[in-house]
Amino acid sequence: MTRKIINIDLSRIVVSCTLIAFSIFVVLPSFYLISYVFLRWDEVWYEVFANPIIGDENWRQIIKILLFSFRLSLSTVAFDLAFGIPLAYVLARKKFPGKSLLEDLVTLPLVIPTSGFGFATLITWTSSSGLGGLFGSTGLISMNAAIPLINVPFVLFIVHVALTFPYVVRTVETKIQSIEETYEIASRTLGASSLTTFRRILLPLSMPGIFSGAVLAFARSLGETGATLIVSGVNTTASIAIVRWASEFKLSTAAFMGSLLVLIAWMMILPAEIYISKRRRFSRRQLRIPISLSMKIVRFERFLSRKFSIVKDVVPLIIVVTIVVIPIVVVISSVTLYWSADPYTGRIEGGVVYQLFGPSRYFSLILNATLTSVIVAFISTYIAMCISIPLSFIIERRRYGRILRTMLKVPMIIPTSSLGLSVLLLWGPSGLSLVYSGIWMIILTHIVFSVPVIVESIIAAYEGSGVQMYEETARTLGANAYSAIEAVSLPLIKGGILTGFILSFTHSLGETGATLIVMGRDATIPVLVVNMVEALAIPAALFTSTYLLILSLIMLVIIRILTRR
Repeated sequence: MTRKIINIDLSRIVVSCTLIAFSIFVVLPSFYLISYVFLRWDEVWYEVFANPIIGDENWRQIIKILLFSFRLSLSTVAFDLAFGIPLAYVLARKKFPGKSLLEDLVTLPLVIPTSGFGFATLITWTSSSGLGGLFGSTGLISMNAAIPLINVPFVLFIVHVALTFPYVVRTVETKIQSIEETYEIASRTLGASSLTTFRRILLPLSMPGIFSGAVLAFARSLGETGATLIVSGVNTTASIAIVRWASEFKLSTAAFMGSLLVLIAWMMILPAEIYISKRRRFSRRQLRIPISLSMKIVRFERFLSRKFSIVKDVVPLIIVVTIVVIPIVVVISSVTLYWSADPYTGRIEGGVVYQLFGPSRYFSLILNATLTSVIVAFISTYIAMCISIPLSFIIERRRYGRILRTMLKVPMIIPTSSLGLSVLLLWGPSGLSLVYSGIWMIILTHIVFSVPVIVESIIAAYEGSGVQMYEETARTLGANAYSAIEAVSLPLIKGGILTGFILSFTHSLGETGATLIVMGRDATIPVLVVNMVEALAIPAALFTSTYLLILSLIMLVIIRILTRR
């Protein structure tokens, strides 16, 4: 009896401590911006709407920037859906040589530092070291060359597509894999083409996954900072505006923009959660189409399935190679090209070796930034793990777990620049004055977005391994709750725990937007790439970008090994 009471008290202590830590380190920073705007509304009104010199110019800039950001994000998501859904179907339903490699290529942008990838894309499309060199030009396109109709810079669009494409592909792929193939087989035996089967069977059942992937891709595009800073040119997105206003000490304007993005995140999450929770009811609804029109659609789909079946499989593959593989190959080859000297002028000052070990001494900066990045990534991931493991069990076992999981999605899709500003205002001199800009402020910021990543990985392993059944078996054999967790649950979900750790560690290594706001003098590697590009130290930026890409590839191999196990 005494042991049972002790177990109950210990359980309450663990749950209480976990929820308190979750509230302080994850929830509070995610929502502090909104309260900051309300508490200091007089300052916000003065700076945004009633400045005595420029009037409401800041408000007009906010509207202009938000409209551009929404146009960029919506066009990115539309492209992702058009080509990501066919690729998700291929990965989910077909077996072919190189499938694992293709999955890794699709996943790579999730673990790659965005500043390094943005620079690789910039070199590929706008310089003679990239694809332009193959055609004897300085670059295939200008940095600010816009795509007709949507009026979005081409290079910026490519970067956002590459970084958001995995969210649509992997989410829809997972959803399709969970659907029994029996429905498709029955449809095909009745004479339906592959496109008709997809439209009538898979598409309605996959809509929750498509909707979730689209929301995540939209939020990721809206909040992208690192790569956007490098390729944006004269254009400004919402996340970049927050970084720039924070660096100019326009905290009220930056906080107002950040609070708008937090509210937008909530407006996206709540409908998504309501929709997914009622997915069964939605999946039964079919759009009523007149019989004559339906027959024409079926005949057209049969024609497309017969004539263009290879096209729908090959085009997404070409897109992945173009936007992911080619930039990586170009930036790695450019390092060898610029290694000893500038290949076009012959000057050693334009070589990688000179910029790394010459007067600029970028190599020592890279070492210091690497040490800072590793310390930040390890400490923030370790603290996030301590919160995430018990939090995952609370989400799975408590009735209020769904509410906690919904709250966790907020820091996942809020732009990291907004999170960085919120942490700075909360813990810094303008708020509680407990931490100042520097390595510990970076760690506090990285904890916020690390916990959701780890929790989602653990829950995926938990729900896919039948842990509850084994736990109940252990309990019937006399094991208490903690013995069952230690001896049964943790060994079964260790793959999810390790995957979450590596994903969080890699995300922390590659984070740029939030770090720029809170770092002080402690620069990390992705920030160093941005500084090198702004200083026009292109060879040094090439070397550092390659260094980051290699780290990402190593992490991806480790993730692949863990997920296979």
